[in-house]
Amino acid sequence: MVNTRKQVAVHRCTVKSLRSRHFSTTHQTPRFAFTPTQIELRNPDPALKPKRRPLVEAHFSDEARQPFIHDFRVKVKHGRKVSNFCVFLKRGKTLDLNPHGNGIVGDVVLMRVSKADPDMLVNMRSTDKKIADFVFAQSQLRICRFQEPQRTRLPKELVVEHDRAFPGLA
Repeated sequence: MVNTRKQVAVHRCTVKSLRSRHFSTTHQTPRFAFTPTQIELRNPDPALKPKRRPLVEAHFSDEARQPFIHDFRVKVKHGRKVSNFCVFLKRGKTLDLNPHGNGIVGDVVLMRVSKADPDMLVNMRSTDKKIADFVFAQSQLRICRFQEPQRTRLPKELVVEHDRAFPGLA
């Protein structure tokens, strides 16, 4: 899924930052970061909402070593609720080791996906910290297998379950 994300011409869009969870190789703890997104100003179908495309390249510090960004979706079933996230990462032998994951190299960015529109990214809430960390922990094995030299594929969507609802989520 190399560069499967659609890019929008800069002169036809506006930029708005959304809150995301960043697992960086340079920070010792995961943190919330603001990820710029492009919003299309002119839509081919006026009945549709304008699409929002993430510009996660701003969070990856190793552009020269590995220019490609991969992404996959994670659906979390917790209690009676379902939350969707999009995970962005890189793959490469020369990337720095990520201190947050066992064997993961490079930065990882998590963004929340809208419930109403699966193609739309939305702002991550402050209460999403626990669930985002859970998503990262549950995705570690798939990310590690993807980053190995055997070239396994990332899933289009990974479904994980939590036996009960996360505290603080309404």
